[in-house]
Amino acid sequence: MAERVWIAKYFAPAAVSPGAAGLLDDVAELATGSDARIVTTDALIEGVHFLRSDPPETVARKLVRVNVSDILAKGARPSEALLTLAWPQGRDEAELARFAEALTDELEHWNIQLLGGDTTSSPGGLFLSLTLTGVCGARGPVRRAGAREGDDLWVTGEIGAACLGFRALQAGRPTDPFVKAYREPRLPSAAVAELVDDHATAAMDVSDGLLGDARMLAAASGRGVTIDLDAVPFAGRPASLEERLALASWGDDYQVLLAAPPTSAKMVAEEAAEKGIQVARIGLFRAGDGITATSGGTLVNLPETLGFEHG
Repeated sequence: MAERVWIAKYFAPAAVSPGAAGLLDDVAELATGSDARIVTTDALIEGVHFLRSDPPETVARKLVRVNVSDILAKGARPSEALLTLAWPQGRDEAELARFAEALTDELEHWNIQLLGGDTTSSPGGLFLSLTLTGVCGARGPVRRAGAREGDDLWVTGEIGAACLGFRALQAGRPTDPFVKAYREPRLPSAAVAELVDDHATAAMDVSDGLLGDARMLAAASGRGVTIDLDAVPFAGRPASLEERLALASWGDDYQVLLAAPPTSAKMVAEEAAEKGIQVARIGLFRAGDGITATSGGTLVNLPETLGFEHG
């Protein structure tokens, strides 16, 4: 059973607070109004989200960044954090020290205050989770729902770098430059929160695959979406359609996917350039539902699996 199915079946009925948004978004609202605050939490599990061979400092940075991406995609700035850490019994304390040092450095980079949490030992692999709050702009959080027919679909950064890095590790090439993108996701700068707050009608981060997440963003808004694969900024500049589809459905990109009206296109591009944020207009929201994709102006057959499925 997919994660979104068992969340809807077993946990959404208990999430009766309006701030929970029916558990259909990546964040919940803690406070509304001019000082709107949101909260998110993500867990990392050894062997699922990172490899046992990954250096502990890269695991710490990834933990922070996968949570920060959720906050930024809502048009908010990260604020405070709670850490849950289950450290494997018998693992070298020197590795714990490296983890803690990198975690502290990463939190400082994003101006996040660590408030507390919980630590314990694990009889198995490393498990860790971060709960992160954020402070919204004047609009409050930009939800997944809100895209309108005719809105443009934009994405920041590049798609597929983490996939290429994971493949390199599997092939025994740990010095490949894309390995760092897999271990330490390449997030846009915190200034992307203002870009989202200023222009987006809907937004989310790209964590489980561009195609699957774009479909999810459109579904939350009651729309369909068409993506121009030729406009997507793929890492490694793949030439084949098969490879582009593979990179677009792998995940771990942690870029921002946002909808904005076509009248804002020039302003989105100009503001992104001023803030030093790479951004590309890659699609269009339309009436109906589902996702379609084109290349060379022709519809292409999409893979059965459009992204990573939890569960």
